Amino acid sequence: MNILFLSPWLPWPPFSGARIRILETLRYLSRGHRVTLLSTVRRTEEVEQASALNGSCERIVTTVLSDRTQAVLRRLSLGLVRGRALIQSFHYDSNLAQQVSRLTSQDSWDIIHVEFPFLAPYMSAVSPRSRAKKVLSMHNIESVRFHRELQFASPMARRILIRCDRFFFESWEKRAIRRFDGITGVSELDRRWIQRYAPTAAVELVPNGVDTQYFSSAWSSKPGLPLVFTGQMDHPPNVDAVVWFCNEILPILRRKAPGLCIKIVGSKPHQKVLELGKKEGVEVTGEVADIRPYLAESSALVVPLRSGGGTRLKILQAMAMGRPVVSTTLGAEGLDVTPEENILIADTPDQFVNHIVRLLASPETASRLGTAGRRLVVQKYDWPLCLRRLESLYERLLRDEPHPATHLAQGESALGA
Repeated sequence: MNILFLSPWLPWPPFSGARIRILETLRYLSRGHRVTLLSTVRRTEEVEQASALNGSCERIVTTVLSDRTQAVLRRLSLGLVRGRALIQSFHYDSNLAQQVSRLTSQDSWDIIHVEFPFLAPYMSAVSPRSRAKKVLSMHNIESVRFHRELQFASPMARRILIRCDRFFFESWEKRAIRRFDGITGVSELDRRWIQRYAPTAAVELVPNGVDTQYFSSAWSSKPGLPLVFTGQMDHPPNVDAVVWFCNEILPILRRKAPGLCIKIVGSKPHQKVLELGKKEGVEVTGEVADIRPYLAESSALVVPLRSGGGTRLKILQAMAMGRPVVSTTLGAEGLDVTPEENILIADTPDQFVNHIVRLLASPETASRLGTAGRRLVVQKYDWPLCLRRLESLYERLLRDEPHPATHLAQGESALGA
């Protein structure tokens, strides 16, 4: 297949879950297909990072989309005039649209693959002569994520911004996904939402995965005492999670387990996260070259997420390394996990405290959970297993096979309805 692949960023360095998924998708597809990556960069020097993607795609085409305040405000203002959601306006580049038009006019494509629904407006630039099937990869349901974030967002200005964007984006997101022949979701909840609002599209569940060889349990032979949280640390749900944990849960834990600490590992730490680093028992690392040593030298991964969407690669990475995971219900949403068998679920400070104290007191329990978690991801979440579903969707679309009609049971509602 000849695939034109649109991404909002070059997926290097892969410091966030979204970039990891995009990078793994490119690597998988490039093994058997011709892939051209079309992406914006924020600065011209980022183009140099494209060399790290050699072997992951045949060709890379980039345009510069400035992140300077004046340029961003200009894009957002123009978007408001045109009734666009703020997130879509932030990522829209007329130069990229021109590249879409040029490439689809000059070359023959089998698939036009688009990451995130906020890139859907670029489909208007596709040449009318193109016969390519259009496929959208959804990492989460943005309008649902905004709804959840509203409960915990601060300050008030951000709550107002989220309300405004949710108002625009909820209807826009539903319209945007109808522009595609095929759509992938990462969880069963996402799949049901997509099927409800894009009933004519072929929908495939393509869950997040993990490189089970790179994240190996061999690293985990000498676990240490610290807890660990990993992620991009300017992402609002991650910020809320660690602030809640460090303020409400960690002080209780340290009274029961003096000396216990948490390492917050991830790039771009928000100022609120940096402030946490001043607390006793909290270490904020910032971006690290390799998160595996931090997972290996931990007693558990904690995932105290109270908002967000999609599925969490951090859980899969920790499980692949044989580390026990303590997560909220929402944090583990969409993953085929079984509480007490391969994960511990906690939705209150007391539940987090009880589970973590139990793990510290019982290495056998920690080992049992870690072994079961590793077994789960090897069997169900290795990247090739997950991404084969995407390839199957491509093949089905190119054969013009009808997809099963979606029927919701009477009285049943999809997430976000």
